[in-house]
Amino acid sequence: MKTIKPEQWEPMDGIHLEKVADEVVRTNNNTLVIAGPGAGKTELLAQKAGFLFLTNTCPFPRKILAISFKKDAAENLKKRVLKRCGNEVRDRFISLTYDSFAKSILDRFRLALPDGNKPNADYLINVDDATDRIIDKAFKKEGGSLYLNGRESSKKRFYQKTIDSVSLPLQGYTLGEKVWRDLLTGFEENKSCLTFNMISRLAIFIIMSESKIRRAIQLTYSHVFLDEFQDTTDIQYMLVKACFLNSSCNMTAVGDNKQRIMLWAGARRTIFRDYYNEFHADGKRLIMNHRSAPRLVELQKSMYEALKDTKGNVKTSDKWDDKDGRICLLISKNDKTEREWVIESIKGQIEEGVPVSEICVLCKQKPLTYTEELMRELSDNGIYARIENDYQDLLKEPIVELIISVMKLSINKRLPDEWEYVQEETFTIKGLNYNSKDEYYIMQKELAKLFERCRNIMISENKTDMLQKTIREIVIFYGEKRIQANYSSYAQGSYLKEILNKFSVLFGLELKRASFEWKVAIESFEGINSVPIMTIHKSKGLEYSSVFFIGLEDSAFWNFKNQPEEDRCAFFVALSRAKRFIAFSYCENRVGKIQHRNQINEFFELLQRPGVAEVIQQ
Repeated sequence: MKTIKPEQWEPMDGIHLEKVADEVVRTNNNTLVIAGPGAGKTELLAQKAGFLFLTNTCPFPRKILAISFKKDAAENLKKRVLKRCGNEVRDRFISLTYDSFAKSILDRFRLALPDGNKPNADYLINVDDATDRIIDKAFKKEGGSLYLNGRESSKKRFYQKTIDSVSLPLQGYTLGEKVWRDLLTGFEENKSCLTFNMISRLAIFIIMSESKIRRAIQLTYSHVFLDEFQDTTDIQYMLVKACFLNSSCNMTAVGDNKQRIMLWAGARRTIFRDYYNEFHADGKRLIMNHRSAPRLVELQKSMYEALKDTKGNVKTSDKWDDKDGRICLLISKNDKTEREWVIESIKGQIEEGVPVSEICVLCKQKPLTYTEELMRELSDNGIYARIENDYQDLLKEPIVELIISVMKLSINKRLPDEWEYVQEETFTIKGLNYNSKDEYYIMQKELAKLFERCRNIMISENKTDMLQKTIREIVIFYGEKRIQANYSSYAQGSYLKEILNKFSVLFGLELKRASFEWKVAIESFEGINSVPIMTIHKSKGLEYSSVFFIGLEDSAFWNFKNQPEEDRCAFFVALSRAKRFIAFSYCENRVGKIQHRNQINEFFELLQRPGVAEVIQQ
């Protein structure tokens, strides 16, 4: 890679960075970037990575570590960086989730743990059956008195509390320490089995106990990115501090307190203030919203006060006219009239040229409860809609992405993006030398043979097991052990097998629905031909041209009285997913039950302010 002087660097791919974003890219001070929806947080980090590599501000062989809250966010960021900087920085831009970062430390330095505190090398992660047996064993030894009236939820809460109360290293024989030892070493026929919380705590203990390991981590990474920082938990922040506090590593944290929707999962309420003080960070605020139309941005800004944030001078993209954007509030007498309006609106969106995949249906919780009949009636109208949870989780799995890409190339070899991706993954998984022409040509020939074998299976008349045969052919080509070695999440236990089985089931459904037209099935599996339905939490980080929020009712926000801050943030996340159009639906009688809006009346008051939303009575 040819390096340039910092003053010569310009944003890549013709991207225009606002002034503050450009300052964040170039600074070597620790920073906390407050960036609202559509501000381009991921793009900012990708541009900063490009700047650091191209100007040699991150000098070889040092690396950049990017830690994201979700796996798909980590993968998305890495893809952007590799697209701009090329494959030569592949091993120098490490993009992980907090869980995978902690696991990488434990796996690499497990032997640094004192005797009695080491998990077995082949430990499992979050295996419910194993942990349930350990809970039952611990309770039985205590005479059964800890079952707390036999309620499963109470038992699990007690179990988690017991685990969290233990201090490392294990030295005594309290109930919590006995459970830890069983989980660390296994018992009876059960293997060693850890929770991600335990993995993080073991990683922190290693770093805090071994100064040489801590120093090695700090020398490895010159820069650290922390994405979606508002959702960082106590244990995750402890891990970051254990590794990088008071070091020379440059830290860049990016987040938005208005989108803090993970308090239920332990998100640290004081994370921004603590980071400012402990890492002596500069505060920066981005003011652009590149996503939403002006009227939608005005609605978002009207919530800033309720979310305890300053409005600032949020600006929209020049591509919009001032009056662009439409907001609707539907108040229907029952769910039948609600469905009729939503279906007609979706049909209208499609007629206007909006792709079905750009029309999203959101629910606060339990999407099947709110949309089962809607999906059926949409199907009667020739519109396929599906709940995205399982599909989203699978699509971000690296083995699924690889299999899908090989399938695409087996159908059509002239797909440059897929070809480049498969080629890079093949080099990496098989341990080939990028700079060897001989190995390059051999790899191309072997891939061509793989595509031909898969194609022959995919066009065969035997439809019964053609999908399983295709998957098996791809896995055999790369080698199961090599796949597990290359992707750390598959290294232990049966997780790889579980993912392949889930993929086989869901893709098999799409294949049958597409009458075994593989190209159509692949597009459908990727969501190109369907209206996505999901919870607000699953929508985080995504954007759609049109959004329909179903169930703006007390029963959906049933815990609002106890968590108003988090539910306001959830409402904000929902309304900020939309680019052009958003509709909120309240149903007075849903599935035979009278609905209310007393607890969340502030949302209705906001939407019913003059000039905000078009109120529709059905």
